Amino acid sequence: MSSKISESITIGDNGGKFAAYLSRPSTEGRHPAVIVIHEWWGLVPHVKDIADRYASQGYVALAPDLFNGAIAHSREEASKLSSSLDTQTSSRITGNTLNHLKNHPSVRSDRIGITGFCFGGTHSFHFTCVSNQITAGAIYYATKLPTEDLLAKITAPLLVIYGDQDGSVKPDQARQLESTLKRLGKQAQLLMYPNAPHAFFNDQNPQAYRPEAAKDAWEKTMAFFGKHLKA
Repeated sequence: MSSKISESITIGDNGGKFAAYLSRPSTEGRHPAVIVIHEWWGLVPHVKDIADRYASQGYVALAPDLFNGAIAHSREEASKLSSSLDTQTSSRITGNTLNHLKNHPSVRSDRIGITGFCFGGTHSFHFTCVSNQITAGAIYYATKLPTEDLLAKITAPLLVIYGDQDGSVKPDQARQLESTLKRLGKQAQLLMYPNAPHAFFNDQNPQAYRPEAAKDAWEKTMAFFGKHLKA
């Protein structure tokens, strides 16, 4: 594990600005990068910790704030925030996040991946469909799946991750997704964790967190990004 440098930054956005959290290795040179899209709670410490974990593994991680500083403290607030953001807006912000990374002196501009969780899984999945500049995507329990015409546009290999107790996307739906992606000629792998609910990776959510599944998913995500972003 390498040491890291972390900071809150502001990124220009077509005349406006948005906040983001940047965490990168302290070593010199250019590194692969990962965009981290937050859950419906907002850019909370858990998401910043994920970015730091990526940085400790040799990635430049950048987590944009899709909610303009708002943090949800209840499921009702989270639902309201997540419902207020459409994929067009999130794709614009994520696209500017991508451009910031491509121009960063510590980043290999041809090796940029994306990951997202829950709400962030939905929006990172959509962005992977509409952008051909993503090298690889690790999508954690997206709550809404792209249509087949969007899936057909994907150019990046995907790792799609769910628990088999997820109430948003049932196991059969997740398996059908993997089947559709493969039928479309996409490079995709589904990880399905037994007895794991939605948000099982979130160690700040004691009701949902499943340590063994989270550990295995992280290790497989590191192997996946290692293959496609570092190799």
